[in-house]
Amino acid sequence: MNERRITRRAILEAGLRAGAMASAGLFLTGCASGRRRTALPDPQWPASEDGVSGRGDLSKYEPVRPASPSWSSRSEVNRTPASIPSPMVRPRSQWAGARPIPSRMDRMTPVRRITVHHDGMEPVELRTVRDVAARLDHIRSAHQNGRGWGDIGYHYVIDPLGGAWEGRPLAWQGAHVADQNAGNVGILTLGNFEVQRPTEAQLAALYAFLKSQMRVYRVPARRVHTHRELAPTACPGRNLQPYMVRARGIGGVLV
Repeated sequence: MNERRITRRAILEAGLRAGAMASAGLFLTGCASGRRRTALPDPQWPASEDGVSGRGDLSKYEPVRPASPSWSSRSEVNRTPASIPSPMVRPRSQWAGARPIPSRMDRMTPVRRITVHHDGMEPVELRTVRDVAARLDHIRSAHQNGRGWGDIGYHYVIDPLGGAWEGRPLAWQGAHVADQNAGNVGILTLGNFEVQRPTEAQLAALYAFLKSQMRVYRVPARRVHTHRELAPTACPGRNLQPYMVRARGIGGVLV
């Protein structure tokens, strides 16, 4: 059984697992397309009505700086995102408490697009690499054990400290946009950007990492998406979406 072909028995088993995880406080409902359980605010676009130009007042969306400056020096904060090198990717072995389950996944097809997400979970403060590793394994467990997926749904993760992490091995198709995962690299930004704002370090790392992947796979800016642009969802949140719009607009860092 893979994530594309789900049987009635699998749905029942996943429901039972999800019930057990909900009792343990592990169930995730964040970055998911389809009908929302609760109403979320409509996206607030800083661009023109076509959502492309990237013009408009972005002051309300300015990123916040973590309370601890340990993630970066001030000189790095003040550099333009485009000039910051792509972060080194921490391997999956540094955080994952279980291996992927190949029988539940499909092989990845040639990469032709990239999609950005937020986790959409209950907000937490991630101050250390250990905090991030624990958060990732929490998400993996919910995806594997709660939803019956082969692994965490995303291929890469960008944390608030400005670090990049390997998620699901890229040999396998992701599980991050329903029915649109073929050839689609899923990048998760840790945080709930309906209520939080990305840090400066996180935005810089996201832009730099996206640019590196775009070069490797020859993906143009028009094929770099956010989840809400492909499915009915609030992801990646009203406080990250405007940055993605501007980054792909005229003069944006991804163009």
